[in-house]
Amino acid sequence: MPSQEPSAFSDKQPDPKLPPAVDVDELLAAIEHSDDFYWKMMNLEVWALVETLDGIFPGAWGEFMTNRQAAVKQFLKKEEGRRKS
Repeated sequence: MPSQEPSAFSDKQPDPKLPPAVDVDELLAAIEHSDDFYWKMMNLEVWALVETLDGIFPGAWGEFMTNRQAAVKQFLKKEEGRRKS
C-alpha cells in the first residue's frame, strides 16, 4: 500500500485544469444586459429605417403596417382552417 504523504500544495489552491470560478449572478446579469442592449439596438435600427423610409416616401410605413396587419389576419385564418381540417 502506498503511504499517504502530505501534499506539497495547499488544499486551497485551485486546480489549474478547471476554469476560474464564476459568479452565476454576475454572469446572468451580463447576459441580461447584453440581451437588453441587443433589443435596444434593433429598435434603434428599425426606427432609423422607418424615419428614412417615411422621409423618402411619406406614409409608406403606415401603409406597410396596414398591409402587414391584413397579411397576419389572413395567415391566422388559414392556420385556423388547417387546424379544423
